[in-house]
Amino acid sequence: MNRTALTVVLVILLLASLGSNTFLYLNKMKSDKELENKVAVMKAKDSLQSELNRMEDSLNLVIQTFQNENQTLVLKVEELESDKNPRVIAAMQEIYRLRREIANGISGDGAAAAGAGDGAKKSTKASRKAAKSGKGGAEAEDLRKQLEEARAKVAELMAQIEALTKEKNDYVAQLTAEKDRSATLESENVELKDRLDKGARPQFGALLVTGLFDKKGVMTETMKAKSVDKIRVTFDVLENPMVTQPLEEEVTIRIIDPNGGVLSTTNTKLTDKSKVTSLKNTIQFDGALQKVKWSFPEKGLLTGKLMKGKYTAELWTRGLMRQKNNFTLE
Repeated sequence: MNRTALTVVLVILLLASLGSNTFLYLNKMKSDKELENKVAVMKAKDSLQSELNRMEDSLNLVIQTFQNENQTLVLKVEELESDKNPRVIAAMQEIYRLRREIANGISGDGAAAAGAGDGAKKSTKASRKAAKSGKGGAEAEDLRKQLEEARAKVAELMAQIEALTKEKNDYVAQLTAEKDRSATLESENVELKDRLDKGARPQFGALLVTGLFDKKGVMTETMKAKSVDKIRVTFDVLENPMVTQPLEEEVTIRIIDPNGGVLSTTNTKLTDKSKVTSLKNTIQFDGALQKVKWSFPEKGLLTGKLMKGKYTAELWTRGLMRQKNNFTLE
């Protein structure tokens, strides 16, 4: 009998040990799984943060490049429009030189013509004919050649001026195009950052509402209007890898009865029913899945009985309704 009893005791102890080890093993597996999930979420956040930083650096580099190109084009246009442009100065000097040559040529021809007139008074008709057909003709031919050269130079200068004007207009057009591209990129950059900011906000799962009955200190679910002592509101704050820094979000719950009134314990005297709230709290969110469970009223029990009918629950953040659900009390 003693051996049998001892054997039974040993078997019981062995089974208890096995049960305890199994329980510890299962708990360890669960903890390892939770740790693995948390590590995966952290890696996803780090990867997304690195990608966002890379995108921002790329955008800043492109903007800096456009700014440098714009500055170069601005300086080029200022150089072309400036009276200190070397090519403009050279063209103006050439024009002044031609003016002087033409003026000097005409003056020389006038003096030669005057000398020829004085000699003609002392000479015969034959000598006057010779003078006209000789030296006078050669000087006139030289003048014509000088005028032709001057016209060619003027045409060349006009072509240079046209080329400078076209070059300036081309640079102005390029500058305008670069400014437009820069403005477009800046607009896209602002839009992208706005999208990222909007994406890095809490997103909410379904809003669920249940009536509770206080049965000797134990809250039991009920959907009978006359039995409801408290209303439980639950919702999920969904996992969001784009949230890389902890943030706070104010959440407002409005529970609307069948007559359109809002259940409230604090602001029932407001005439504007759209501003009446049932619950308002601030949640802390770090990007991981979060389950939220609130009760109305927050303290104590309902002071009156609720009416039968269809109720509506709304979840609001940042002035927008994010979730809505209906429930019926019988």
